[in-house]
Amino acid sequence: MKNTFKIFLGCAVLFSALTAGTVRSQGTAGAAQLLIPVGAETVALSGTNVGTVAGVEALFTNVAGLARVGSGIQGTVSTTAYIADIDIMHAGMVAAMGETGTFGMTIKSLDFGDIPKTTSFAPEGDGQTFSPSFFTATAGFARAFSDRVNVGIAAKMVSETIEETSATGFAFDVGVQYRFPNQPLTFGVAMKNVGSRMHYDGINLDMEMVPGESESGSSSEEFRIVADNFALPTSLDLSATYSLLNNLDVSAVFTNHSYQVNTMALGAKYMLGSAWFGAATTMTVGDDDQPTGVSDADWDEWSGTNWGVSLGAGVSVPVGDYMMHVSYAMRTANEYFDDHSTMQVTFDF
Repeated sequence: MKNTFKIFLGCAVLFSALTAGTVRSQGTAGAAQLLIPVGAETVALSGTNVGTVAGVEALFTNVAGLARVGSGIQGTVSTTAYIADIDIMHAGMVAAMGETGTFGMTIKSLDFGDIPKTTSFAPEGDGQTFSPSFFTATAGFARAFSDRVNVGIAAKMVSETIEETSATGFAFDVGVQYRFPNQPLTFGVAMKNVGSRMHYDGINLDMEMVPGESESGSSSEEFRIVADNFALPTSLDLSATYSLLNNLDVSAVFTNHSYQVNTMALGAKYMLGSAWFGAATTMTVGDDDQPTGVSDADWDEWSGTNWGVSLGAGVSVPVGDYMMHVSYAMRTANEYFDDHSTMQVTFDF
């Protein structure tokens, strides 16, 4: 198992080097819904729990964590008040199948509300509205190969629809969690959103145009705009968690992005009985040179991160023969956007 972990880590680092994120690569990927974190603990710890995440949340953070559910069924539902009045619903379940492994599935959908429809003839709106439909469906499987190694793989379908025009893509995640023997240290590696390119197509891209310099009364020509395709936001997480005390974990994660400058996050989680408290912060990591003619203020903005400190807490309470986990987390925004928060309820059956 040690060799398996080393091989996977070596391949992940090589892939990371080939797709290294820089300031100049920002905005070169689409399907940004894949980047929106779900799960109160993951939000509170800014994703530093790659090596220790367990249960349904693992399908977003590191699919290998599914294997930490050794028996029974776990179900969860959460809601996130995201930026620009976007509401996010997330639901999923995990079923342990003994020595075979653990299977899980989730769905995440975005609610944009009703958006006024504008046209070139009615730039202030024509009285009509529309609401995009964005969702991601994920199914994953993980297995514990020993008491120290968990390995998992997940498949995703990404769908984005705006009126009659849509884009669909497919991706997969792979992940490993490794706990060192006789040491309070856990490593996690997760490669996420590796998949096909996407592009929009639909009748909303149909256009009519009267050819230039044509005779009066000439019929218009109909054609469809061919939208450019775009890549998925592939990333690689390398994480370490160290247990300072029996109830205090400190974690760090380095994330190599294919679409933006790389980031590092530092977090801590404190357990007190059946409750937990967590906090983390995120920073950018890069060695890009500031271009000539770009002011210091603009460069700090381009090379910085939108997100600041994150906080969260949760508690577990028995409900009959089951266990209920209630948790809340929030992530602060440095500028432009409002802070956003997540409320989650999970049941262990």
